[in-house]
Amino acid sequence: MNSTTDYFRYWGKAKRNEEDSGEPYHLLAYHSLDVAAVAYELLTRNASLRKKLSQLTKLDEKALVQWLVFFIALHDIGKFSDSFQSLAPDALNALQNRVTDRTSSIRHDTLGFHLWKQVLRDVFVEAKIFTVKKTSKRTRTLPHPVDIWIGAVTGHHGEPPKSSMTGFDRCFEGQQDFQAVTQYVNDLIPLLLEDTPFPQCDLGDIKTASWWISGFGVLCDWLGSNQEYFPYRAKEISLTDYWKVTKKLAEKAINKSGLMPCSPTERLTLEDIIQPSKDETIEPTPLQSLAKLFPLKETSQLFILEDVTGAGKTEAAILIAHRLMSSGQAEGVYFALPTMATANAMYSRMAKAYQHFFAPGSTPSLVLAHGAREMSEQFTESVFPRSFSQEKHYGDGTTPAAAHCNQWLADNRKKALLAEIGVGTIDQALLGVLPSRHQSLRLLGMLDKVLVVDEVHACDAYMRSLLCALLKAHAAVGGSAILLTATLPKNQRQELLDAYTKGKQWDLPILEKTGEKDYPLLTALSDQGLTEKVVETRKSVQRTVNVRLINQQSEIETLLEQVIKNGQCVCWIRNTVIDAREAFKNLKDAHPEWQIDLFHARFALGDRLDIEGRVLKRFGKNSTSGQRTGQILIATQVVEQSLDADWDELITDLAPIDSIIQRAGRLQRHTRDINGNRISSEDQRGEPILHVFSPDPVEEPSADWYADFFKKAKKVYANHGQLWLTARQLKLKGKFHMPDDARTLIEGVYSDEAESRIPSSLLDSVYESIGTASAESSLARLNALDIQLGYADESTNRWWDEANTPTRLGEKTTTVYLARWINGELLPWSDESRHTWQQSSVSARTYWINSEAEHLNIPNELIESCKARLPAGGKWGVLVPLVPGDEDYWSGVALNEEGGLVTVSYSNTTGLDVK
Repeated sequence: MNSTTDYFRYWGKAKRNEEDSGEPYHLLAYHSLDVAAVAYELLTRNASLRKKLSQLTKLDEKALVQWLVFFIALHDIGKFSDSFQSLAPDALNALQNRVTDRTSSIRHDTLGFHLWKQVLRDVFVEAKIFTVKKTSKRTRTLPHPVDIWIGAVTGHHGEPPKSSMTGFDRCFEGQQDFQAVTQYVNDLIPLLLEDTPFPQCDLGDIKTASWWISGFGVLCDWLGSNQEYFPYRAKEISLTDYWKVTKKLAEKAINKSGLMPCSPTERLTLEDIIQPSKDETIEPTPLQSLAKLFPLKETSQLFILEDVTGAGKTEAAILIAHRLMSSGQAEGVYFALPTMATANAMYSRMAKAYQHFFAPGSTPSLVLAHGAREMSEQFTESVFPRSFSQEKHYGDGTTPAAAHCNQWLADNRKKALLAEIGVGTIDQALLGVLPSRHQSLRLLGMLDKVLVVDEVHACDAYMRSLLCALLKAHAAVGGSAILLTATLPKNQRQELLDAYTKGKQWDLPILEKTGEKDYPLLTALSDQGLTEKVVETRKSVQRTVNVRLINQQSEIETLLEQVIKNGQCVCWIRNTVIDAREAFKNLKDAHPEWQIDLFHARFALGDRLDIEGRVLKRFGKNSTSGQRTGQILIATQVVEQSLDADWDELITDLAPIDSIIQRAGRLQRHTRDINGNRISSEDQRGEPILHVFSPDPVEEPSADWYADFFKKAKKVYANHGQLWLTARQLKLKGKFHMPDDARTLIEGVYSDEAESRIPSSLLDSVYESIGTASAESSLARLNALDIQLGYADESTNRWWDEANTPTRLGEKTTTVYLARWINGELLPWSDESRHTWQQSSVSARTYWINSEAEHLNIPNELIESCKARLPAGGKWGVLVPLVPGDEDYWSGVALNEEGGLVTVSYSNTTGLDVK
């Protein structure tokens, strides 16, 4: 090592205040080795991660560890710039005995990448670490795989470094900074590389791998920046000696991180998943039996499970996922659900099976993707610990790793992706293939997991295209996926299979099982081709549902009166929150004695969980006649998916046929006697009748056939031709038998042949809807990252903040935190002892609520103090203080997307309203 260690004159981390305990700064070389040591410990101790990254890069495992650790040690070389060092004047003066007024808006991640290109690249070439090729017409060298590695590790602040910049020289103190960083690299080479030349590898392979390499770098930087494990050190010791010290620190940090894999059990049974009572016998469904016995391949696979509601698709997916884990093909599972409510339901299921996934004595983590009061204490909630570092915010446009780590992990939706068993919405997974900051960390979180996506049929054209991009990326890194759905149209099933196939670079499969009798169906895709297995249906889910179309609301009120008289229960599913609220108010005003509840998505999480709990208690699998009698629920689509409830009678607004089938699955879902008590024999309530509130599907409808009937819902389901086909089928058939009629019903609405039967008066809405769907798919393909381009800013023309990245169109939302203004204090809406602010949050359209408004009667310092206590310090939400008003309503103000003042009202009976 050189006798003059110029690189020890550069700080990497600095304290906020002089009063903070410990050293005032942490030397840059030491922080760099801290992060490299974390990388070394993770790679050497996690054989699965090492194997996956080795397969991605096409490097042998020894070379992978050696070179990746080395590159991670270069992640912060941009901090050798004078413009960055000037951000902590006291540290600069202490280390270099000078001050500087040099400033720059150029981030240190971008500076690091260009420092490599303009200075360090030549150092590597001269040291014969790698050779470069030059073009025949100009002296500029061609891109080398090492360039991609450097771009991936320097781009560790959420997005790639900028590939072009001006003013590079103005950011450095002449040759002094260049000499220091060159000296650091020259000392690092023998320490970590032993002067080993860079191995031959394919540029395309490294480009693909760079997304996951970047995510790995972020993870290492976050953990290596935790001052609890890596205390600041200003005293100089050699890199060799410090490397020994920090590897021991990293070992302790990894032991506490929750990031090390746990060994799965060899076998998982259906009883382990369902946890039946002592006197309950579990009979597997045909799909579940097939899931236990279906032959698995030795490579990654895609499964599509199509079956009716109640056929046990979730348990079947869990059985397959665990089999993949026990065979060494995965180390965890991420369950991607369409909504928060369905994620909550899945979490409840997984809480039963979770501990049986892993060997006794393991401490794996199960994380729900939103703060829920039911979080069990027996599960590890934290994936890796927060840092309490007092590091300064840099001021160059980047956020310190410790600060961003804390903000990111404060949001359980993100943290779920890093847990062994993660449960969340599909949005969190889709962000991995969108230009969302820190998307690479999401990809890394899914690297060795089985991706289970539920309710795939609920994806619109935009989300389905993003799902295809995710499947392609997941397949490219050897990931397996299981898709759960009701009946899918043939073209959508083919689209999903094609996406996975392209990621694996296999020959495109051709579907064969598309006939009326090819349902229920298990589709499996592997390197050995496509397998389509028709599944038997158990008797308990075979049933006939009678259908009755209702054209007048007065008929609904008459039906409800009859339900109350008969001592039964009923649910009316409406297509919009406004319609649900209106129906609730009208019925309560007309019949104040009726027991009516309202359930939709615009409740604060705590209230929503309370309502969901009441719904499951009154109408769930184990509900009794005393709990069900005379109960009415007005709800939106929140009860349509993954909610194990059943009603004696069910009313639904007209919706697309796949939604109608899903909703019908909540009608007499469990067998009961005439009073509504559970029985094991045949249901005694008579054949179920599904009441569909719909305009009459006359042969020659007007162009406004649906819009005139459902004025507020006309844009929710924009293809009114498909709605007409749905209503027409239901009216003409008068009933349907499940599962026999499933394919016929779906293809009778979504096939090209069905489209030809739509009346000409409705074709404008059809063509507009098709055009919109096509545009949405195109937009999704435009927004989605092209993994083959590599982790570089050329891969997209913009990078979004996580909160603004569009995983859904037309549904850009804001997390609103509700606070009560009581006796001079701002308190969370929820009074739960844990997760109080998550419990007080509600999602609202950003068009309605975009930012905080000024509150004249509340001191600003109290508001700012309250915001500091929000998850992530309020970074991804808006605080809305509420004051009491009439009845049980509370009100406040906020600013909408256009900056206009809006009134926000809230009640735990009717939810959030904005005017």
